[in-house]
Amino acid sequence: MKMIRIKRVGNISMGLVLIAFGVILFLSQFNGISVLKTASGVWPIILILLGIEILWCRYASKDENTSIKYDLFSIFTVLVILMFNLGIYAAEETGIMNRVQQMFLSEHYNIDVSLNEYALDEGLKKIIIDDTDNLVIRSSDDNRISGIAKLYVYASSKKDAEDLSSSEHLRYKRSGDTLYIYSVSNKENNYSYSMSKGTELFIPQNVEVEIMNCRNIDLIYADFSNKWTIDGVNTINIRLEKMSDVRINAFVESIDSLYGNIKWSFDSFGEYTNGEGANHINILNSGNVVVNEV
Repeated sequence: MKMIRIKRVGNISMGLVLIAFGVILFLSQFNGISVLKTASGVWPIILILLGIEILWCRYASKDENTSIKYDLFSIFTVLVILMFNLGIYAAEETGIMNRVQQMFLSEHYNIDVSLNEYALDEGLKKIIIDDTDNLVIRSSDDNRISGIAKLYVYASSKKDAEDLSSSEHLRYKRSGDTLYIYSVSNKENNYSYSMSKGTELFIPQNVEVEIMNCRNIDLIYADFSNKWTIDGVNTINIRLEKMSDVRINAFVESIDSLYGNIKWSFDSFGEYTNGEGANHINILNSGNVVVNEV
């Protein structure tokens, strides 16, 4: 009885595949070859090598008692190694690996930055501030708008956080005698972002001001001699100096929306007058109004 010899096919071709793949990975580190593109283009070579090995074994084994079987374990192992390495390179080339690294390396930073300033001329009569989050307003001694933005920045380093927060945070647009002020939306790049926690704004004392669609406002009312209109704000906090000459009209649903240490009068709307009430603050379509005199 003749013994049947078994020759396994696949280990030689799979070895050549590993060598070729290693060469591709090695060269990609020096000349910028895309491993994914190269692998997707040459993968049919695996079939060619496997077919050549089968034909060679058939040709070299003229003994009829020789049986050829596929070395499935070697083929499977090599394919797993290839898929694993290609997965790593795919994550690197598509930026997923960098994102994962940034997630572990990034931190949160609180940064205060100076706002881009705007000089007013005599022809400007009104300022309209639209769509900001948390706003603190103080009077300015000169005829210039300035301020500070408080930012919450997520970045991989303090330098990256400062770079992300270095651009403008307010946008000015003038139309006739009116200046419009808009907040610039949150900034981000691939791995970092910044968002505003609040803005402190210094405004000239004698220019009419209108504020619309803001979340919260803290108005430090001192030395102003102008008219204010506040419309569509969730919470309004006003701190008055005792010597302020101002009248506040708060058009709210009930006196339950009016707070503070002043004595409100209410007859269809809240009203408070200090001094002769020469300067007006009109509050429309807003939530709670808190006025404290200091």
